[in-house]
Amino acid sequence: MRDLQKSQMEVVNKTLTEATAVMKTLHTPKASLIHIESLVCLTAMLLLLRTIFGSLGRRHNVRKLKFMLWAGSTLGLVDTISSFFITYTLGLMHETSFQTELFPVWATFLIVFFRSSDSFSAYNGLEDNDWRKNYHWQRLFENILLAKLLSMHVRMSPMIWGVMTIWGVMTIWGVFCLLQFAQLMVSKKAKSLLTAQGYDLQRSTKLISDYMSSEHQTSDPCNPDPIQMRGYNYVVRGEETTWVNGSPLEITDKVVTVVKVWACQGSLLSSTGGDKDGKLKDICLSFSLYKLLSLRFCSYSLPKEAHKKLWTLIRNGLLEEKNGYERAFRVIEVELSFLFDLLYTKCPIIFQPVLWQLKVTELLLLVIGSQATIGLCFASYNLNRPQDEVQLATSGGLSIDVLVTSLILTLFTFVQLGQLFFMAISEWAKVSLLCKYVQTPSWHEKKCMPKLIGLICRMRSRKPWERKLRQYSLLESHGYTPPLWLYNQITAAYIDQKRDGKKESKPAELSSEVKQAVFHYLMLNSGVLENGEASLRLNQVAGKLSWACRLETQTQVIIVWHIATSICEHEVRISDSNFLVASSLSKYLAYLVEFSPELLPNHPYDSEFVFDKVIIESRKLLKGCTTGGEKIRKLKEIGNTTDDTSSLMKWGAQLGQQLLDVGEGPNFIWKVLAEFWAELMVYVAPSDDAKAHAEHLVMGGEFVTHLWALVSHAGMEREPPVEQPTLNRSPSRPN
Repeated sequence: MRDLQKSQMEVVNKTLTEATAVMKTLHTPKASLIHIESLVCLTAMLLLLRTIFGSLGRRHNVRKLKFMLWAGSTLGLVDTISSFFITYTLGLMHETSFQTELFPVWATFLIVFFRSSDSFSAYNGLEDNDWRKNYHWQRLFENILLAKLLSMHVRMSPMIWGVMTIWGVMTIWGVFCLLQFAQLMVSKKAKSLLTAQGYDLQRSTKLISDYMSSEHQTSDPCNPDPIQMRGYNYVVRGEETTWVNGSPLEITDKVVTVVKVWACQGSLLSSTGGDKDGKLKDICLSFSLYKLLSLRFCSYSLPKEAHKKLWTLIRNGLLEEKNGYERAFRVIEVELSFLFDLLYTKCPIIFQPVLWQLKVTELLLLVIGSQATIGLCFASYNLNRPQDEVQLATSGGLSIDVLVTSLILTLFTFVQLGQLFFMAISEWAKVSLLCKYVQTPSWHEKKCMPKLIGLICRMRSRKPWERKLRQYSLLESHGYTPPLWLYNQITAAYIDQKRDGKKESKPAELSSEVKQAVFHYLMLNSGVLENGEASLRLNQVAGKLSWACRLETQTQVIIVWHIATSICEHEVRISDSNFLVASSLSKYLAYLVEFSPELLPNHPYDSEFVFDKVIIESRKLLKGCTTGGEKIRKLKEIGNTTDDTSSLMKWGAQLGQQLLDVGEGPNFIWKVLAEFWAELMVYVAPSDDAKAHAEHLVMGGEFVTHLWALVSHAGMEREPPVEQPTLNRSPSRPN
């Protein structure tokens, strides 16, 4: 027994001795160096992700990517924690008992890496910009720490190569700071990091608003020509000069307008030369329209006459020609990309006059400086090092410290070159080059310049938006229950909770058929939008089906017609463009009800209330039904009952049965449904909540946002609501 106790005590003592040894090794200089290097590498990777994912949000609405972007914004894994790691690492470098020339190298390039990114990742939309008000104070504190670290290492470095390395990074840091300061001074943006939050946006939009209040009176007195753009003196670029002088905006030689772009005699913009498809001129048109759309974010509005003129431009210009819907969508797509950059990136600052040259100089110097620093580091560490110097090396004598430094600077170089490339082919650069071409007649006669500008302007490296329709099927997802381990009272403080029945279906591509159908109904309306009854009248079925357009809320209308469409999709499924349009738009509007109700006419809470109620109804009525066929049969039974129950499920089943009984065949049924959903899609587009649409620009964009931009320009409004029945009684309908 005693031997057993003695053996156990020896094991305990041995374990305590080993633990003590491990604890001591954690406080050695090498352990501290490993700790610092790990933080440096981690921070560099976070900054790389910050640069990569900063622009992906508006192009992809994938769930996994959305979670990463959410984490990067809400939890601060990209900006807040990166900044914290930099400050914390600088503090550790100050407190170490040993010195290495690579400390100032790592510190300098992490700070420069963090600040040189041109775009900021955003997920929560405009609210993400509020916390950046302390940006400059944080940067000032980092500069003080870095300056102290650099001065300390210059005094203590024992080798000439070490001093040269430190002086090299000091020079890079100093040039970077000077260029950053010059950019702030030139752009006059020192008071705000982003124009979306600054006084400058208010002032620039005020200029455009005042100008547009009378543009329709001072332009060509003849009827405007939306094909040749005669009479459309919409500003493209040049109002900056008026802005600086503080005088009202006037059209001078320094101001480029839409009519000047279309009237340009150069071969690059000629319809028989370098711009046969009109895509280059349309970039300038998109930029001009973006300036008008941005008025909504500063509570400015246009007079009715200006909206009428814009509607003429859209209807008789963009949509008039063959495949005009593709051109209209492309113009609005680029317009919204400009709006995204205005609200979430520094592009409006960078592409101000003179400032973009400073940015190009900055990026080139950083690339050259980072490569020169790698050479200095290798030269320094190839010399005989002091025996007592703390460093990490492989068994073959290869310095891990220098390898880490080379990796960080190589990543930094690729990021800077990538930013330089994407900056050169950005829509902002294209507008700048095209406007410069319009203003410089000497370029018109040259051959190389038009070819170079044309090559840049036709480069499309990335699609600006996701170009998909998110989908939701009530009959497929009503039984979904979110996992309790992820969605509960504890996690509610950290993530948005999912409700029962809230499960997306596979997204559908935004097809040409859908765009054509929706833009067709946009063309048909006379300025006042209806929620589907106009299409029913055209198909001569309004007498039978219009009751389902007159429910208490628009959310109810969408759900009832969605249920009816689901029934028809199961009973009379065909391979037809109308089937594609109706089914995809039905599920898309159902998706908006559940996932983005703020983009629809009703109050979001009302939509959530209606949706929760229909989920409860569907679970009760379809209990025990597992297959799609069983659910449809149950719905048809419910639709044939004669009770007066006020139920959206019953109304949807009754409407579905009425559609099946139309008697003119499946093709006609899907024609009615396709035209109804296309009209309803246009009907829900107008919105006074511009911020809600701006929020969704960072998550892949929504098709309804593209329509919102179009109807905003046209000044379209929904028809006044008629007296609606309440949920306490069924809507009147024919038997």
